[in-house]
Amino acid sequence: MKAKIAFIALAMAVTAPAWAADPVGDLSKITGLSERKVTMIVGNRTAFAEYPYTYDRALDKFVAAIGKDNYNRLMDGEAVALHDAKGNEYIVQIDDALLEAHNAL
Repeated sequence: MKAKIAFIALAMAVTAPAWAADPVGDLSKITGLSERKVTMIVGNRTAFAEYPYTYDRALDKFVAAIGKDNYNRLMDGEAVALHDAKGNEYIVQIDDALLEAHNAL
């Protein structure tokens, strides 16, 4: 029984990086913004009704949380290592579809 539990724990540890493929969710945890606001910042902002009223404020909070250099690197499509308030490290890279939507504006 212990071997079975150990095997399951090992399998979960090995597959954990596959679960971490949610850049919007990770950025939401790091910045404190909702996933909707993060998507508005890194994706097509005009698709959101609240865009004219909240985009600048959300962008300022986003950049303050991750840093200007990290923001620029993310928006250039690079992978960036970020830390949340608890010290957890996240490797985040915005996927091409979101970047294309952002750059189409």
